[in-house]
Amino acid sequence: MPLMKMADNEVLGDAAAHFFKSGNVLRSRKNKEVENLLNLLPERGPGNTNIEYDLWYDVGGKTIKGFVYTDSMANFMYIRPANKYHNFNIMEKAASSPITTEGLWLFEKIKENATDKYSLKKKTIPDNKFVIFLPGTNIFNKAVDIDKVHRAVKQGAKLKMHPISASGLESYLRREFGSDVIIDKKISGHEVLDKAKIVGCCTNSEMGIAALAKDKILHIFDKDDTIRTYSSIYSAIKTDKGYSQDKLKSILSCEYSGLVPYYSSNPQKRIDNFFNYCSEFVNANK
Repeated sequence: MPLMKMADNEVLGDAAAHFFKSGNVLRSRKNKEVENLLNLLPERGPGNTNIEYDLWYDVGGKTIKGFVYTDSMANFMYIRPANKYHNFNIMEKAASSPITTEGLWLFEKIKENATDKYSLKKKTIPDNKFVIFLPGTNIFNKAVDIDKVHRAVKQGAKLKMHPISASGLESYLRREFGSDVIIDKKISGHEVLDKAKIVGCCTNSEMGIAALAKDKILHIFDKDDTIRTYSSIYSAIKTDKGYSQDKLKSILSCEYSGLVPYYSSNPQKRIDNFFNYCSEFVNANK
């Protein structure tokens, strides 16, 4: 089979881009509705800035020089400024926004419809009270507080491998924790999530957001405070008592948060509001 050409400008829904990111792990067909949101994005951001798929960079300071986006739970497109300060600032403000009828409806949609981005096996599995969803091989060593994972396993936690996990990582996990602790990478993560009561993940993962919407107790297993895909959301919804469903509802209510569900009443309005909000912080020439 000939090698697929790498996309010059990777975009959501591009077969070559997804192949190089996930290899032979196929994306679920349920992503198609979210992929249609790509047609609503402008070709360039405010100030003629780049809008790039599934990556992260931070130029520092308070000037936005680009934007990034990814898809989530086969339900959302998540757009962010490629700037740590504004990424966190937007979410902090969004988490204090009034909760709207649409925000409540979107929260319920996550609860009902959140599903795997990858094509994974639906399989009858035992109920596991405490499950930690691990990141893939590419960031495992950078992201995971392995000592915290060990403590959780001693308390009965099981470890759900990410669909994109190399055989070397699987071998390591089985040696480190025992095969009885590991849940196969090919098993549906959301099926495992639905049966859990306590959920752990790192801030690269959407699973904690889905867990919170499904009334699970949430714990984060990050090694450090490196910025990852959903770091600003987890930071904004964290309280002294844990992670707040109401703050998540506020973020979903906020039309400039950058979270754009395909089933929103007006996804274009949410995209436009996000870029309009960010436009005053953009100056690509500085």
